Amino acid sequence: MSSRNHFIAAVGIRSCRKAALVLAGGSSLALAPQAMAAEALADVEAAAAAEADDARPDDITVTGERYRINTLNSRLGDIREAPQSISVIPREVIEQQAATTLRDVLRNVSGISMAAGEGGVPAGDNLTLRGFSARTDIFIDGIRDFGSYTRDTFNVEQVEVVKGPSTAQTGRGSTGGYINLFSKQPRSDTFVGGTAGVGSPDYLRVTGDLNIGEDMIGLEGAAVRLNLLYHDSDVPGRDHVEGRRFGIAPSVALGLGGTTRAILSYYRLDQDNVPDYGVPFVPDTTEVPELLPFHNRPAPVDHDNYYGLLDRDYEETVTNIVTFALEHDVTDDIRVSNVTRYGHSTRDSIYSSPRFLDSTTTRIRAQGQSRDTVDQIWLNQSNIFAEFDTGGLRHDLVAGFEISREKSRNVGRDIEEASPTDLFDPDPTRPYDGVIAPSGFTARAEADSVAAYLFDTLTLSPQWLLTGGLRYERFEVDYIGLPTRTDPDPTPLARTDDIVSWRAGLTYKPTPSLSLYAGAGTSANPSFEGLTSSNVSDALVDLKPEKSRTYEVGAKWDGLDGHLLLTGALFRIEKTNARTPGLPGEPATVLAGEQRVDGFELGATGRILPNWELIAAYTHLDPQIRDSNDPEEVGNVLANTPRHSLSLWSTYRFPFGVEIGGGARYVGSRFTSNANTREVGDYWLADATIAYDFSKDVTLRLNVFNIFDEDYVDSVSGGHFVPGQARSAVATLAFSL
Repeated sequence: MSSRNHFIAAVGIRSCRKAALVLAGGSSLALAPQAMAAEALADVEAAAAAEADDARPDDITVTGERYRINTLNSRLGDIREAPQSISVIPREVIEQQAATTLRDVLRNVSGISMAAGEGGVPAGDNLTLRGFSARTDIFIDGIRDFGSYTRDTFNVEQVEVVKGPSTAQTGRGSTGGYINLFSKQPRSDTFVGGTAGVGSPDYLRVTGDLNIGEDMIGLEGAAVRLNLLYHDSDVPGRDHVEGRRFGIAPSVALGLGGTTRAILSYYRLDQDNVPDYGVPFVPDTTEVPELLPFHNRPAPVDHDNYYGLLDRDYEETVTNIVTFALEHDVTDDIRVSNVTRYGHSTRDSIYSSPRFLDSTTTRIRAQGQSRDTVDQIWLNQSNIFAEFDTGGLRHDLVAGFEISREKSRNVGRDIEEASPTDLFDPDPTRPYDGVIAPSGFTARAEADSVAAYLFDTLTLSPQWLLTGGLRYERFEVDYIGLPTRTDPDPTPLARTDDIVSWRAGLTYKPTPSLSLYAGAGTSANPSFEGLTSSNVSDALVDLKPEKSRTYEVGAKWDGLDGHLLLTGALFRIEKTNARTPGLPGEPATVLAGEQRVDGFELGATGRILPNWELIAAYTHLDPQIRDSNDPEEVGNVLANTPRHSLSLWSTYRFPFGVEIGGGARYVGSRFTSNANTREVGDYWLADATIAYDFSKDVTLRLNVFNIFDEDYVDSVSGGHFVPGQARSAVATLAFSL
């Protein structure tokens, strides 16, 4: 099959309203890092052809050529051949669950837990994947999205979560894996769609989706698409916390269906939120009698208590992304592509970290946390994709070259202390007349990256496939940080790292419906990985990157005549030279620690009966600090890593246009830090949905979240936690014409 008979990653798996779903599947390693962005163009007519082949438009199907999982490391072909764990959540499930943010979408993926911002780490989409932070491992169309903001789903076709060390695919980082968002892109047909949602408490959301195809433009292969968003809602169960988002995402395509294709897209998301740093932990130093039983535990208060300061706190973010992608079919088996991206993200926010005033009182300080940042990225990537035979072996090869420049700036501010409030009866409306002024210091970082890579998949026989790849990256950073108590006069720092990473896998198919695989790979975490959000000091400037490796074996069985995919994987991730405090006579920080995560995953995706669809995933993790120069950490569990997590979503469609469904989520207990002194409990949550199709183009859906109104901890940090959302309901009217 020629390259142009595959449709682009950015379009996603299907382009109609009821597409298929692939979850807890896999992806092989034939494509190199950022290859999804390099495949940002293709023949959308193939998507329409795939739709025509469907017996039912709303099937959850788990096999077939149309399931191009075009991740950064994807292979053109059947997902059953992939030697790596990956979860995919398409737009149709996002709509079923009324998921409006990336965090909402990721509830479908076991092995992920959320983290709150604190100190140098900004708020936004902070998360832990398989035991390791993935805050900087989020990608849009295969290109790193470094900004610190809450990502909305209005322009998302699907979300992929690729698990295991993946520096070979993505560049620096990706120790536990990475997250990739597919953007919606122009299609050759013409349609208009949208949603209007209202709910309790105080929820309003409107989206629009307009695509003008070649039939109306009058130019073959041309199309224009425009996605719009307005969102205004309170956070259920959190007094005073609210968020407003405005989004626009136009894109223009030329040459769809031809040998040369081009797409120019723009994305903008503005947010104006009341920020939330949640509820404090009770320190073990408190002497207040009623708090003594709660040392190092969440404060015994209502979860709706808000300890911010409405007269001072705010959060404003603006994200702009411009992408130009060009692709040309040299022959039916050779394709070249080039992608250029400019991203610009700003954050202006002041938060209140709730902290006890002293050990003898229940008075709470609203400790001001400031982020006034600008993050930018320029990236250009070129790839060649080739399919060919040598000596009876079939190759599916990708080679590429990438250059990028990232800049990050954080302007320091002096924030005058606010008057304290009471733990049990906080007053966020108390006046604030303190002074907020620039400190005169600015943290700056500039990173230049150059990378080259080569990946290949060899079909040794109908039963055996061998995949592998290699990436070289040069990561050069100049940095100057904000003053701290220990470093009041920071000096400029610089470091250059040469990183070589690899990935390999072997797949054996004893029968067409069963795949057995083994895979391994590496990752690297440089000292300056997070730019201005890194905890960088001169103690780190001489340190080489932390290195990790993974081993994974698994199986994928395509049962019930191709309608149900069952997956299982057993894995180990080892960070072999983790940062740890230096011993006497050594530098302040050395690479002498060791961390390990052993685990296994189970997944089921597809149709049990013609009208009954299921998505289920379970992950067990055994995260352990095996060696550290801090003896109190040895043997401890890695921070924010639950041993058990489970997600389940199922729907049943009746013949008279009614669909009912629901799901459950379980997250085990977690520690807030590697010291393991503070732990939050486990929780179960249940959600439900019911929908009615007035016609094939109009659907009314009701979603109820946290049905039993459970109190739980959603995200954790060192000194505070953010409670999860209380029970709420949303009604959404969706149309597509």
